[in-house]
Amino acid sequence: MAPTRQLTSPPVDRGRLLTASQVAEEIFSGTVSAAWVRRRVPFKVVLGHSTVRWFERDVHSWLIERRKERH
Repeated sequence: MAPTRQLTSPPVDRGRLLTASQVAEEIFSGTVSAAWVRRRVPFKVVLGHSTVRWFERDVHSWLIERRKERH
């Protein structure tokens, strides 16, 4: 039996796991499609063969960085 690992501190709260449709609707206010999210938004979490999600805070952080790069 493999030993269990104990965390010394709780994991960082990265928010909810969102589908591509939720990212498009909730974060981009419907201005982009779910397909656009799947192609362009980084840091996706692949949970299965066709199950992909994004952490809400990761998407917000990515947007903040992109805005900084453009100014």
